[in-house]
Amino acid sequence: MHVRSVGLATDLELARTRGSVLDRDDYLVVTTPDDPSYYHGNLLVLPAAPQVGEVAYWTRKFAAELGGNPDVRHVALCWDGIHGDAGATDELEAAGFTVDRSVVMIADAITAPAVPYEVRPLAARELPATAELEYADGDIHDDQHRRFLHRRAAWQQSLVERDLATFWGAFDGDALVGSLGLVPLGGRARYQDVQTAASHRKRGIAGALLAAAAAKVPSAELVIIAELGSAAERVYQRVGFRAIEHIASAVRRPS
Repeated sequence: MHVRSVGLATDLELARTRGSVLDRDDYLVVTTPDDPSYYHGNLLVLPAAPQVGEVAYWTRKFAAELGGNPDVRHVALCWDGIHGDAGATDELEAAGFTVDRSVVMIADAITAPAVPYEVRPLAARELPATAELEYADGDIHDDQHRRFLHRRAAWQQSLVERDLATFWGAFDGDALVGSLGLVPLGGRARYQDVQTAASHRKRGIAGALLAAAAAKVPSAELVIIAELGSAAERVYQRVGFRAIEHIASAVRRPS
């Protein structure tokens, strides 16, 4: 299946570093064996947004491809496109799906002022601290979510160990107060998991991290994805990113 979207194409390249992407000609099957409960790592990629009458069909396809694993209890669909078409949203929502909309942004260079914090690459052994930072600042506080974050951090550790990515941290003394990853993908480089501790937001930390990481891949087109209309989108615009496409996806979470 040919993919037009830059955001989706980089998502798929990242997925291949952890699991598999199987091409069925008219759709793709993404699986992440080490985390079957990861919604965006176990999904179908459709050629276009599902239209009226197609939601049940793609739900059955998902069950046929991924439903054999009892730990896959969700249904996740994303689709190619650059204009944010969400297709049959009423039908998706009636079937229990939540539709998410995002903006894909690119930059050739990042400009951000310096901050009074240490900003440096993280060693692989430091990656679990990024999971703990997200857990502390997130809205979900249960063991299942914490284990999910640490499984993701273990994958990110492997990327660093294989020289496939660099993760960066900002430190206030010994405390990690911000982090992100940057994964080179040929002529592009994709940012991952940009976060700042709640206690240190609006201090320019995210911009400083984005700029520090970008300086190490000067020839790459920088790609980042943000929730449409979010504060993160505005931060990225201020440091040099511009929107190039809008994308959508849908997830039906376990009951």
